[in-house]
Amino acid sequence: MVVTEVKPLIKNEVKDMEKKDIFPIAIGSFGLGASRSESWSDDNSELVIDENEMNALIYSFNKGQNYIDTSYIYAGGLTMRFIAEFIKRIDRSKLFIAVKIENYIEKVEDIEEQLDKYLNVLGISYADTVLLHTPRASKIPLEDSYRELQRLVSIGKSKNISASNLNIDELKMIVDDLKIDLFSFEGLYNLECKQNEDVGIIDYCKKHDILFFNYQPFRRNRTANHNYPVLVELTKKYNKTQNQILLNYYVYEKGLHPITKANKIEHIDLNLDALNFKMEKEDYEKLNEFRCKAFDDLEVDWLDQGGISIYKFANQVE
Repeated sequence: MVVTEVKPLIKNEVKDMEKKDIFPIAIGSFGLGASRSESWSDDNSELVIDENEMNALIYSFNKGQNYIDTSYIYAGGLTMRFIAEFIKRIDRSKLFIAVKIENYIEKVEDIEEQLDKYLNVLGISYADTVLLHTPRASKIPLEDSYRELQRLVSIGKSKNISASNLNIDELKMIVDDLKIDLFSFEGLYNLECKQNEDVGIIDYCKKHDILFFNYQPFRRNRTANHNYPVLVELTKKYNKTQNQILLNYYVYEKGLHPITKANKIEHIDLNLDALNFKMEKEDYEKLNEFRCKAFDDLEVDWLDQGGISIYKFANQVE
């Protein structure tokens, strides 16, 4: 298939919301809207708004958290519909919405069809950024997929292009060869899983002004459950929780944007309070030097050919 040539995005062009405007902690949406709904099975499931959960989401937004990502596979579509209701209750222009293209793209036209589905369900005229959830979401060549994303930006259906779960060569191809100015990269990073840093992806993103959003920053609380001595020591020293120490480390030492789901106001306050202090340099260095042998002994299948994919990696160890 011949892909229409599209002019690359101009770096630093004026956008509705710029990188400097993004709050340090992103809103994780996985499972939102499913707590009181009848099913996770399909788009016809009944969505019952949990007002406590909705109020918590609005609270986080009012506190400054302005980046949210979503996928139509989250809770069988219920999460998207929950976010659509959320959007009705806030100032959409102050919310940065990232949407993920999912399996499987059989032909280039499928990408626009998926993006249109997001826009229709969310009740918005554009996404702030669009990305392939994994490079294997598309059965067409990766470069064709990203050229199509460029086209969708050129016609106003998205303001930006992002990426997720790429290996370093794929990331370089998109940025260096296709000359695409990525807004952000969503990838795995936490205290135990530093593989994206090990292979140079995080440094590459910093060098090219690509925001790095790290998912599973707490490994679903399993990191804290291990009570690693270094974290226990720092919680006592700074009178903070282990998760607050981790958030502080990601933001102030690593320069990342951790994605956290918090559907209770007290949890949101704890997360935000993690930004209200700085640790001593030697303490950040202790966290930099920390390695988890259980994960270091595993190998990432960066080509997603049947081994442990990067997006499944954090769940391999309890």
